[in-house]
Amino acid sequence: MQIHQYENLGLKIVMDIPSGSVHVVDDEVFEAVRLISEAFDKSASSSGSESERLDAAFEEAGRALAPLYGAEESQEVIGELKELKDAGTLFTADEYQPAIEAFGNHPTVVKALCLHVAHDCNLACRYCFAEEGEYHGRRALMDLETGKKALDFLVKNSGARVNLEVDFFGGEPLMNWGVVKELVAYGRSLEEPNNKRFRFTITTNGVLLNDEIMAFCNKEMHNVVLSIDGRPEVND
Repeated sequence: MQIHQYENLGLKIVMDIPSGSVHVVDDEVFEAVRLISEAFDKSASSSGSESERLDAAFEEAGRALAPLYGAEESQEVIGELKELKDAGTLFTADEYQPAIEAFGNHPTVVKALCLHVAHDCNLACRYCFAEEGEYHGRRALMDLETGKKALDFLVKNSGARVNLEVDFFGGEPLMNWGVVKELVAYGRSLEEPNNKRFRFTITTNGVLLNDEIMAFCNKEMHNVVLSIDGRPEVND
């Protein structure tokens, strides 16, 4: 059961996620839905079925509403919500939940890695989501052995997949260019023995690009992503 409640422009809105139904309700119904949802969630560890737990949650919410709105109005509100439930537009079961739970029993298959080869950046912009490249940590560069273990992990856990993806990221990955080149070479050495093909990409601010790096990227990288976010009069 997935219910989302919120207020917008003075309206109280209840969304039933599994059915896709949207209800604009009054204060009493909004509060009743909240109480039912809370009671249902609290009963998660009980032995009853989902239907039995929901019926019990309706009863508990009715008792809690009575002191607020009176017994008669509370029962009327609960009755309206039961009608919506029976119509399949509120408190509906998530039909995909069993599939989600069953999916957890399947072996994990990894097809891609984003390797943070540099928790550092040559620009270190204050506004950057990566906190100047260090991600609230310490400035550091990935060593080659760690990178090799990451590629080994990808190959080992990729199942029958042939095409694998690795993105060199940071911070600024060109600050650790030597390791990037070594990891590409190591990845290529793993391809034929393991029947894999690596698709390498790199995300860079471009400041450290030179002829040697560009030639290597043209040969080995499937994509080069340039993060350019300055003022138009500078970039353009």
